[in-house]
Order: sequence, then C-alpha cells, then structure tokens
Amino acid sequence: MISVVIPCLNEAEALPGLLLALARESDAHEVIVADGGSTDATAEAARAGGARVMAAPRGRGAQLAVGAAAATGDVLWFLHADSKVAY
Repeated sequence: MISVVIPCLNEAEALPGLLLALARESDAHEVIVADGGSTDATAEAARAGGARVMAAPRGRGAQLAVGAAAATGDVLWFLHADSKVAY
C-alpha cells in the first residue's frame, strides 16, 4: 500500500483538487494530511476528501515526520497540496 503524506498550512483551496485526483487512483493507498496549524478550512477539506488529518508542529520537516510516523503503507509518497497527479 502507498501512504501519501501531504504537509499543509492553510491549503483549503489547493487541497481538494489533489485529493480528488488521488481518489481516482486504483492502487491501494491512504492519504495523510499533516496540518501545521492551519487557520482556514484545511482540516475540513482534507477530511471531506477522505484524508486522515494529523496535527503537526509548523514546519515542513516536522510535518513530514508526523505524517510518516502515522503511515501504515509500504511506500511513502510525499506531495505538496498544489501538486498535480497525472496518469
């Protein structure tokens, strides 16, 4: 299984598009959003898109570490919220 880890901080606008693209993926995967203290609707958007939300300290490295620690997959795939997934 692939664990997709997305570090976020105030990414409520960008995140839904990525989560929609990932939902179309047929391989087994989980999506973990490591939220660094967003003040917008990032967490709500992540949950609505099927992601598990982990609270993390602010800072990309710390967020990646929290997301990786929560992952259960065999492969870690780190993406930014504004990434585009093409097939």
